[in-house]
Amino acid sequence: MKKVIVSAFFALFSVGIFAQANTSNLPGTAKDFINQHFSGDDVQEVKEYSTWQIWEDEKYEVTLANGIELDFDENGNIIEIDSQNNEAIPMSALPSKITSYLQSNYPNAKVIGWEKQDKEQEVELADGTELEFDSDGNFRKID
Repeated sequence: MKKVIVSAFFALFSVGIFAQANTSNLPGTAKDFINQHFSGDDVQEVKEYSTWQIWEDEKYEVTLANGIELDFDENGNIIEIDSQNNEAIPMSALPSKITSYLQSNYPNAKVIGWEKQDKEQEVELADGTELEFDSDGNFRKID
């Protein structure tokens, strides 16, 4: 009897570990972004913030199994990518103008953070360097 109970416990526990989070509440734009740039990574958790939380910039927060967090606005547009475990963010996930700048000026750098605000974008490199760009992706300064 103990073997049956223990086996059932482990079966339920393993289903919980390997099950993907439900992404059905994400807008199509957000799903497409994840599939295009992070298709090899499992979605671990999806949080949806309610509309009354006006202090929140993001509407959806997606955590991938590798520790990368993706924040999307209410329309599913990406507004922030943050690596919690210093996992490199794929260059394809960044705006093309920023990618070109990084490839020319920081060819071996590992990007661990990107954020888009109203009039600027910021990129964080693994060595702690923070780069600031305007809303169009033109380099402004090292922050």
